[in-house]
Amino acid sequence: MLPPLLVVAVFFTSHLIPGGYSQEWRTQDTLTPTPAGDAASLPYIRNTANAPREFFEGDDMLLTCVVSNLGNHTVWWSKYEDRKKTILTVADSRIVIDDRVSILHDRAPSYNISIIRPGGDVWVLVVKNVKVSDNGVYVCEVNSQPSLTSRYMVTVLPRDENSTQLTKALRSNHNYSDCCQQNGVIPACWGFCAIHNILEGTTGIEPEACEKHFPSIVQCMADYRNHIPCCERERVPDICQDLCRGDYTMQEDNIQSHFSCTSYTEVTLMCISEGIELLPTSPDSPTATVLGLTSIQVDWVHPPPNTPPADFYVVNVTTIKKFDPPMDISQIESKEGGEGNLDDDDSQQFTLRRRSIKVPSTQKRTIIRNLSPLTWVEVSVTSMNRHGTSLPHYSVRALTKASTVNKTEVIHPALLDVVGCCTDRGVKHYRCLRNLCDPSQRYISEPDMIVCAPWATEAFSCLANDYDHSDCCQARGMPPLCVELCTGNVTKIDYKYFRCVEYFTDYRSCLMKGYNVLPGTPKAITVSNIHPTFALISWSQPDLLGESVTSYHTLSRPLTEPTCDSLWFSDVTYSIGFSEHAPYVLENLCPGTEYEVYVQALNKHGPGDQSERVIFKTPTIIHEHRLQNTTYNISTCCTQVNVSPGCMPLCDYRARMTHVRKLATSCTPELSKMLRCAVGGRDHRPCCKRRGVPAACMGVCSGSFVADRATPTVCMPYIGNIMMCLEDSVGVLPGPITTLHATKITDDSVTLVWQEPQEGPNATMYQLHYQSVDKHSASHVVFALNNTMNLTDTVAEVKDLKKGSLYNFFVVAANEEGISLPSSVITVNITSDSANGTSIAGVSSPPHSVVLEAKTATTLTIGWQPPILALPTDRFKYKMHYQAVTSDATPGKYNEHIVGATALRLENLTPNTQHVIFVTALNDMGERRPSETLLAWTDPAYPAFVEKPTIHPINLIVEGGNMTVLCIAMGSPPPTVSLYISGQLIHQNVTRHMVTIVPNVTRNMTEISCYADNGYGTPMQASKTIRISRRPLIDSAPVVPVLRGDSATLECKVNAWPEPSLVWWRDPEGRVPVIHGGNFIIHHPTELVSGGGIYNMKLTIKTVGENETGPYYCYAKNVFGTFSCATKVILKTPVRLDIDVTECCRVNNVSDACADACSFHELNFDRVMNREECVPDFSKLMKCAADGSDHRSCCSQKGVPVHCLDWCRGEPVPRQNLCVLQWAPPIFSCFNEGEGMLPGPPLNLSIISDSSSTAHVAWKAPVKNPQAVELYRVFWRPVGNRTAMKNDTSDTSMTIKGLEEGMTYEIAVKAGNSQGTSILTPTINFTHSANYVTYSNLQRSSGVGIAIVGVVVVLLTTAVIAGVFFARKKHLFGGKGSANGGISFENPSYIREQNGDTVQIAETPNGSRNGNITSGMNGRMNGTITDGMHGTIGGTEIGENGISPMNINNGMWNLQTASTTTPGFQDDLPSNGGYKRFSS
Repeated sequence: MLPPLLVVAVFFTSHLIPGGYSQEWRTQDTLTPTPAGDAASLPYIRNTANAPREFFEGDDMLLTCVVSNLGNHTVWWSKYEDRKKTILTVADSRIVIDDRVSILHDRAPSYNISIIRPGGDVWVLVVKNVKVSDNGVYVCEVNSQPSLTSRYMVTVLPRDENSTQLTKALRSNHNYSDCCQQNGVIPACWGFCAIHNILEGTTGIEPEACEKHFPSIVQCMADYRNHIPCCERERVPDICQDLCRGDYTMQEDNIQSHFSCTSYTEVTLMCISEGIELLPTSPDSPTATVLGLTSIQVDWVHPPPNTPPADFYVVNVTTIKKFDPPMDISQIESKEGGEGNLDDDDSQQFTLRRRSIKVPSTQKRTIIRNLSPLTWVEVSVTSMNRHGTSLPHYSVRALTKASTVNKTEVIHPALLDVVGCCTDRGVKHYRCLRNLCDPSQRYISEPDMIVCAPWATEAFSCLANDYDHSDCCQARGMPPLCVELCTGNVTKIDYKYFRCVEYFTDYRSCLMKGYNVLPGTPKAITVSNIHPTFALISWSQPDLLGESVTSYHTLSRPLTEPTCDSLWFSDVTYSIGFSEHAPYVLENLCPGTEYEVYVQALNKHGPGDQSERVIFKTPTIIHEHRLQNTTYNISTCCTQVNVSPGCMPLCDYRARMTHVRKLATSCTPELSKMLRCAVGGRDHRPCCKRRGVPAACMGVCSGSFVADRATPTVCMPYIGNIMMCLEDSVGVLPGPITTLHATKITDDSVTLVWQEPQEGPNATMYQLHYQSVDKHSASHVVFALNNTMNLTDTVAEVKDLKKGSLYNFFVVAANEEGISLPSSVITVNITSDSANGTSIAGVSSPPHSVVLEAKTATTLTIGWQPPILALPTDRFKYKMHYQAVTSDATPGKYNEHIVGATALRLENLTPNTQHVIFVTALNDMGERRPSETLLAWTDPAYPAFVEKPTIHPINLIVEGGNMTVLCIAMGSPPPTVSLYISGQLIHQNVTRHMVTIVPNVTRNMTEISCYADNGYGTPMQASKTIRISRRPLIDSAPVVPVLRGDSATLECKVNAWPEPSLVWWRDPEGRVPVIHGGNFIIHHPTELVSGGGIYNMKLTIKTVGENETGPYYCYAKNVFGTFSCATKVILKTPVRLDIDVTECCRVNNVSDACADACSFHELNFDRVMNREECVPDFSKLMKCAADGSDHRSCCSQKGVPVHCLDWCRGEPVPRQNLCVLQWAPPIFSCFNEGEGMLPGPPLNLSIISDSSSTAHVAWKAPVKNPQAVELYRVFWRPVGNRTAMKNDTSDTSMTIKGLEEGMTYEIAVKAGNSQGTSILTPTINFTHSANYVTYSNLQRSSGVGIAIVGVVVVLLTTAVIAGVFFARKKHLFGGKGSANGGISFENPSYIREQNGDTVQIAETPNGSRNGNITSGMNGRMNGTITDGMHGTIGGTEIGENGISPMNINNGMWNLQTASTTTPGFQDDLPSNGGYKRFSS
């Protein structure tokens, strides 16, 4: 029964320490589990009991909240009362004005390098000098995600002298640690094994940690003493008497098991303390020995000598009809002495009888006589003295005998000497003598049959002993072939007889029967004491060799399918029981099932014949239900009053507590409807009073719920008490009167008529209540009026009434169990013309308890309770009438609102104005009488005011953690409070105290602002700047290019707080520091913004040479972590070219003003970078610098935008100015890097016709880097088409197919490798024929353009260009990387539109490795081509801008026709000759 009385006792009495201070956490708990895994670092509230706490007025209240792993989270306390939440404290700060409230908490150091953990574990809320108004629910909450809460229900009682006396009376030295130890209670829980520890709160451990040991602890606490009489004298309800008898029941999910016994804790412990000193303990080790048919002997051991002495012992003997405790006791007899007659009924009757026999305390044995044969009895022994009795340690059970059995000595009959017979007849083999000729051997194998076949005639003849055993063998079911062995006339044994081996047990049994050494069949088989799950089988000894029987087999089986879960059921399988003698208890039977049973006797030679079969049937269990005559169904009622489907699980007398906790908040608006249905129109208050429900909650038992008295917090602990009463009483109490009418009214009388209840037990009488009222008290609801009339009829005439007076009338139904509730009230004026010839119907009572729940300058929130007197199935709506009390108000003209809930918020009211308010109820019968009238004022209006935000943790807010921001605002009406963090709105609410938990704090959350506005006056904002503690992050340029001999300055921006230590290193491991002095200048770190945590660290290299190149590491460290970032210094060294660049510039018409950039073997772009007149020549210079190669892959990796990429292959770009300013340096870098890696274009392209549809294309390797060529790509298409065909080969020739005679085509080739490609060869136009090809070259090759094989010399760019470059692009000269944000490829330009012709070829002797081509950093050489843009090529999928699938054919990749989106022939540069080219 729960809440467990012991847990309640511990937490209630833990506050009964002198001075009122709780010491429940005096000892550290060592058993609280630590969350496993990753959750170990998260905060959690250690187990705390939510049992109600009670204090006396004037005491100091201490509520303890123990939080582990709090970290950077915040603890706050709040109070809930009447559905209002009041924040009391946040961290160490008190929020409320009440100076009685404070927090006890030991703060740890705010900053520690080794461990950062602000605060300790224990947070104690202190309320000094508590008052009755401090009642309510107190909540300890942690602002984690999700938030953690622990609730404490507190009741403050008025102090009187009795409470002090009770506390003194509860002092007890009762220590039962030895008992706890013997019963397996772990040492950590031994603190509960002494009452004074419980009273003083010094158990040293939380009750929940020991709950599984409470059954043993409670049993030891009661010490087998019967404390129930004392508890009954103190009026402890029966459901709270478990501790009085040493019982403890674990909690269940059923709502009826959740009841409260808090108010009876003190008297219960007082009874136990008193009983330990006065009551005797129970005798030890009771035993019962059956002496005969009608008597048993009971023995016991005296109790320990150091306990209160017993005056005598009481032996309780009870007949039982099944193996469970007796269900009923119809008669109890007490006799002095040691003998008595229990009952004289025969063994077939099982009327429950109990007899208590008193035995002097000097004896420890008695004999119970005059019992019935074959009768089960239960025996227990207790001690008794003048103060009371003990409880039995345990009970013993015994079965009296069926008849007198004189056990004689077992006589075993002699067995024939078959082995001697076999020996005399010539059987010599030892195996045959041992296994075949010995009849006591019950098993034989096939090898034995083979070995003994020569002596079969002799052996089987000796075994048969010249007697034919065929009849027995046939009866045992042996096959005909094997029956021949039973005759003894066997002349030959062959393989056919091998099947008889499995029947040798039956064969041996028949031999033993023929030898006359087996017992006969048991006699007089009877089945008695038949009950649903067991029966008693009796028999008599066999006549034949009965004295040789050693045991009996009882075999049984069901003949019909069992009605319960049975372990066996078969037509042939029997359940076997063993017994040395009769009777035998046949257990584990199924009710209502037919069984067959027989018995076999056994001696040393085997089993005898089976007895006759007895068939019996077990009776069906008759469930004993409480007498009910009700059709009431709570679920049907809830459906009729439109309870929402989500709340229907609560419409159950046995609802689950998990549903109650889950749905309590969301279903609160429907509580009144569900409660009215649960009560069912009955008055359950008498039962609730017996079950210990407090007076404040008594209205719940009658279907009313007054919020100011019976809050859910107060009544929830008693929900089990209440629900048990509702379910128990709804079936025995009469239902409500459904209709009531006043049919006749005179000047001094009223005639009333009503109908009897429509459901529930019959009413045996009716009570008519009436009383004179005035117009102001007519709506006041009471359940009993001044005058009553008891009636048995449904008509009543009330006389002698006062003319002109107002009277209330109602009727309740009654029977011997109790009464119903009045469902309607009639209010009439006693005059003959009141009814005007019509009847007046009774109506429900009006709404009541209209209260002002909240108010502001412009709003009033009004709440009320539904009608108390109403039918369970009544459905109500409510009409609120309100009017402002002003000089221009029209009397009687009210504003109206109709709602379905029992609360309404009136808005847009005038500040500082009084309002008149009342409520009426509406249902199918119309509008009811009004409630009482409420006068309410709106608040005066004044502008909003907001304080600076309060932030917790105060000193240490860590990046990634949580912080709690408290915005406190005032104003009337309540302002809209907004929380802004760094200018972003985080949370907004209409409130005066807004607590916001900000998870995952970031380093830019430095400005916290609380903003308040209520529409009156000027809005107000208060801000606070905070610092976020964070690990360092560093930002720097990845590469710093510098000319040899120049100086260089390296800069790193460090974002961290607290201020980190900053160091420059030359290696990533931090072993080689950069030393200030010589060629290096380390500048002192500066904070860019004061308090912002942004630091600038600078290193200047005076002169850069080879030794100064390479990576430099900025290293920062603070308590929250470390970070390092590399910046690389590289030299921009000019490289000489192998060609005359001057000639290339001349051929491309570079202007004379800019020709100074072209000097023999060098291109010096620094000479033209800042000259505006040279911008038009940049494309020409880029063409020379590209050197016939396509560097777009490198440029893409360096971030060069699409509109500047054509420069990377020597082609013009549309916006030269922008490309020069920002992207010329990275393009120069790519020219430099590709100098020795990229091939030039192929030479001498030619084509010859092979057939009407094929042609052979050939070319020569490029001059530039011919060894770097890995693949050639051939493009062709009909002139005028935009879609090109293309194919790849590693040779310098290939055959193209699918040509049409007479069609003019254009063709071009480029060379490539994994790093990039060359530019295309000049385009050739050819007309295809079966015998010849005519073609022409549309563009003359430039000897200079083809011959360029060097790398462009990149000179120092201007300071402006460098500044723009470093500001806008971090990775100018970075290594290879992904040009695609989603997938990383080794050579993205080959498979992207920017450059679709670069491949990585895995060469093998036959042209490929597994026939694969792999493109991409993560490509696989396993039969696929990986498309960098859209997946796999070589399968069935074609990428959007990728290459079509390829088939491997002798090392050549034959491409299908490209899609329309594949880059093909396009018009390019009409101003530059108007020629056609291929772009890919």
